[in-house]
Amino acid sequence: METAVAIIVAFITAVIGPTVLEWVKVKLTKPSKIQSPIKEAIDLNEKVDEQLDIIMDEFQCDRIWIAQFHNGGHFYPTGKSIQKFSLFYEKVSPKVESIQHTFQNIPVSLFPKALSKLYNDGEIAIYDYNEDETYGLELFDKEYDCKSFYLLEIDDLNGRFIGIMGISFIEEPYKFSKEDWIFIRHKLGAIGSLLTDYLHNKK
Repeated sequence: METAVAIIVAFITAVIGPTVLEWVKVKLTKPSKIQSPIKEAIDLNEKVDEQLDIIMDEFQCDRIWIAQFHNGGHFYPTGKSIQKFSLFYEKVSPKVESIQHTFQNIPVSLFPKALSKLYNDGEIAIYDYNEDETYGLELFDKEYDCKSFYLLEIDDLNGRFIGIMGISFIEEPYKFSKEDWIFIRHKLGAIGSLLTDYLHNKK
């Protein structure tokens, strides 16, 4: 009997002991993560999300989103890129439904007046859909019940038109003050810088 106990003790000490020790080491030691495209995207998304939260808090708007242009395929037979845009970021108030899933891979040809206005002037302000020029954006009034709607151009650090910010007010109309325009343009610059850094990072 004593021999059997000695063998068991020796087994625990020699085999199980080191195994448990290695398991504890693995659990307590976190390996350093290699910088990856996923981590890069997570960092960008977190920073952009923070900026959108700040804007929502400032304006108490009902929906804010960012769309980015991308290559959505090629024309036949030349292979020329088809320019499209998709909503990549969106924040909504509790009473408003998301539209992000609806606005994916949208050809720029569907909104020629609005995109031309944005390209030339950098912004569209529709304070009242019954009185203001809508630039073909009636959809946001009829389908999404916007009282006031703002679109703003997002540029990269080289001044290239890379995206759009949309801000919607559903409950009540909202007219941007001079201070509001200064604030939102500052935020557009910050977001444009974030997107530029991400798009041009070769790592």
